[in-house]
Amino acid sequence: MKKETLKEIGKGAINLANLIGGLSVVNGFFGKEPTLPKEFIAIIILYIFVILYSAGIIFINKGSDDD
Repeated sequence: MKKETLKEIGKGAINLANLIGGLSVVNGFFGKEPTLPKEFIAIIILYIFVILYSAGIIFINKGSDDD
């Protein structure tokens, strides 16, 4: 893949992580009562957040290495 494509995929992954994190906070305040335990939901959200941020950073660095 070209270096700019990798950088844009990395930015997209980080933006998706931000979106999921932000919507989770908003849903926590204004959403209805969840069916799953809150600790389980928090672990899932944290896992997704960390994975997407890590993938974004890896893709951005991989795109920069091609320079």
